[in-house]
Amino acid sequence: MKKIIYLMVLVGGISACQSGKESTTTTAPIAVDSVSFKQESAPYYTSGGDTLISTLDIRYPKLTGGNDSIISKINAFMAALPLKGLSGVADPEGNNKTAGNLSEASKAFFVAVEQARKEMPDAPNMVYTYEALGDTLWISPGVISLYYNESTYTGGAHGNYYTSFYNFDALTGKLLELHEIVKDTLALNKLAEIKFKAEETAMAKENGMEFKMEDYFFPENKFILPQNIGISKEGLRLLYNPYEVAAYARGMIILDIPWQELKGIVVEKYAGK
Repeated sequence: MKKIIYLMVLVGGISACQSGKESTTTTAPIAVDSVSFKQESAPYYTSGGDTLISTLDIRYPKLTGGNDSIISKINAFMAALPLKGLSGVADPEGNNKTAGNLSEASKAFFVAVEQARKEMPDAPNMVYTYEALGDTLWISPGVISLYYNESTYTGGAHGNYYTSFYNFDALTGKLLELHEIVKDTLALNKLAEIKFKAEETAMAKENGMEFKMEDYFFPENKFILPQNIGISKEGLRLLYNPYEVAAYARGMIILDIPWQELKGIVVEKYAGK
């Protein structure tokens, strides 16, 4: 399935006179395709009659069109994410080299499951799962913003999940850091803190509770920005993953700040309207 983003990226602003006509060089529109990879282990039958199957289910974006070198750089970055994710599950101590492709990574993943069963033969529900879904947040003339969500289970009471945002400069392919996107982080911090307290207070009230900063994991109860901030058509999306500032049961905490509230805070070429 291919999702077309109607964005014409101008790579040449010079018009040349050819056969009496002006011509302008442009690239093809940027399109968003995806790469999918699914595998499952052979069934494992427990002494209690249960059937256990470990699974992989991965999908991440692959861009086409645009400037070849820029798009290739971004695609290579996104293709490496599931390799790192699978290696983190199969080899959490980082003793081995990260696999070079998904086939190698999946093999190491399923070998790790078998090894875990041998080490803990009495452990219930000894299955591993790795699910990943990536897609676009926004593509504009200035920025390409993507996300990647990983969900893993390696036994225990519950699995874990984590979402990452990646913002690339659309003209260079450079992965942007926060200070390159936001020119006034103090102003953003104040704005986000107001929104965080307002939304969390409302949620606490709905559940018959009282909002207290000390119930969160902020250092010295002082608000800080999340590790993941994405750029969308509507504004900035701030995302706290489980355990980042609250307990697992609280889940993700997402703050959306519209562009009209961000004037003078975000670098103009990365901002929307």
